[in-house]
Amino acid sequence: MSRLLGILSTFLAARQGGTAILFAIALPAIVGVGGLATDYSATSTSRGRLQAVLDSTALSIAREMTVANGVQQRVQQLAEQYVAANIPANTPYPIVVSASIVENNLAVKVTGQQQIATPFGLMERFAGITSVSAVALARVTGGTVAKVCMLALGEALNGGIFLHNGSAVTAPECSMYSNSTDKNAVIIQKGSRIKSSMICARGGVKNLAGLIDATVVSDCPVLKDPLALKAEPPTTGACDYNLTIVLAGTKTLNPGTYCNGAYIFGSARVKMNPGIYVFRNGPFLVAQNAEVTGVGVSILLTGKFSMLRLHDNSLINLSAPSSGAAAGMLVWETRGWLPGSNSWKNGGCGSVPSGVRPPTPPGTPPPADVGPTGCASVQAHVARLMKKTNEHQINSDRAKVLTGTIYLPRGLLLIDSRQPVADQSPFTVFVVNKLDIFDGPNLVLNANYSGSTVPVPAGLNAAVGGSQVRLGQ
Repeated sequence: MSRLLGILSTFLAARQGGTAILFAIALPAIVGVGGLATDYSATSTSRGRLQAVLDSTALSIAREMTVANGVQQRVQQLAEQYVAANIPANTPYPIVVSASIVENNLAVKVTGQQQIATPFGLMERFAGITSVSAVALARVTGGTVAKVCMLALGEALNGGIFLHNGSAVTAPECSMYSNSTDKNAVIIQKGSRIKSSMICARGGVKNLAGLIDATVVSDCPVLKDPLALKAEPPTTGACDYNLTIVLAGTKTLNPGTYCNGAYIFGSARVKMNPGIYVFRNGPFLVAQNAEVTGVGVSILLTGKFSMLRLHDNSLINLSAPSSGAAAGMLVWETRGWLPGSNSWKNGGCGSVPSGVRPPTPPGTPPPADVGPTGCASVQAHVARLMKKTNEHQINSDRAKVLTGTIYLPRGLLLIDSRQPVADQSPFTVFVVNKLDIFDGPNLVLNANYSGSTVPVPAGLNAAVGGSQVRLGQ
């Protein structure tokens, strides 16, 4: 025993190799601290990557909310899509994301969680940290909430909304939207002007010395046709009326199917009784000094040559139905509407089809463009007015009341009146393929929805607003 005590005493008194021994004793702690630091750094990096993905997701959703009301199901779907598309490569674990609309529909909150994978696993084992989480909030700012009153649907067009030579759009309480992806999705030529809550274009806005009194937003997401799936009244029934021509006097028109068009000229005074009017294979054409009035009227265009043509000094005072299958719809192309032989694209529309057949002699319309032949006294006038068969036209200087929605998803709408159009309507909404405004008219788009019993069709009364998006707390 005494010998053992002596050996122990000698060991305790020895000083050789002390640093190595202390290092050996401390090594596990040193390795543990280093591993923990490495794992902490990896966890922080993972949290930073997650935050970046959620910030990007929230901003993307908020950007869409500048042009369409957020719907909870849609917001969640977008969040999942954006995260899936932007999650960093070689990320071992998925991101579980949740998105919600907050702050009176003007902000989106996105939360996400992701399991972590650290080099040493010490954060999981000793700190109980197995996942990271983050929250992103993006707000829509920079403008007041406004309604959409003009939507140009064409996605591959130069100038989905095109203002020429001193023309104007006055829409101070609502927004204008162009789905065109062209850099010139909206074109405003010299002397033209737009007053609107917001101009939103998927492509760009080209201002050629015009005047813009509106918030301008480019790179907007597509605003899908809100009426694409709307149920249509029947349009294939027998003809109730054939080649209707009114040249003078007073006449009352009744709802029904009008084949080969209705032509209202001269000093005619026409009252349209409430109901649905189907114009098949012919236009609804009003010209010269004729007058057309009607309450609760819906005009359906179907077949070929079925165009809206309001010309000259004709007086137009029409409002859409307040109830029923056509509630809110003043004029609409049905799915049975056929474009004329006069094709157009990128702003062109003339008497020669684009790439269809060789040009005809100057001033001579292609045979398919002459339109229906009325009686001899109006045939030449009709042929001239109907030369451009793919073009709806509002040329009337007294088209004062057009209350409701004008839905022309495939044809070109040309407005070239010399006086304000629709300025006495409580509201007018245009959903068209392409809008050209020529030579000085002022298209007035009021948005006084409460000033009429005519409803705004579902999908068009969603408010959009704000020109900017920003991250918030």
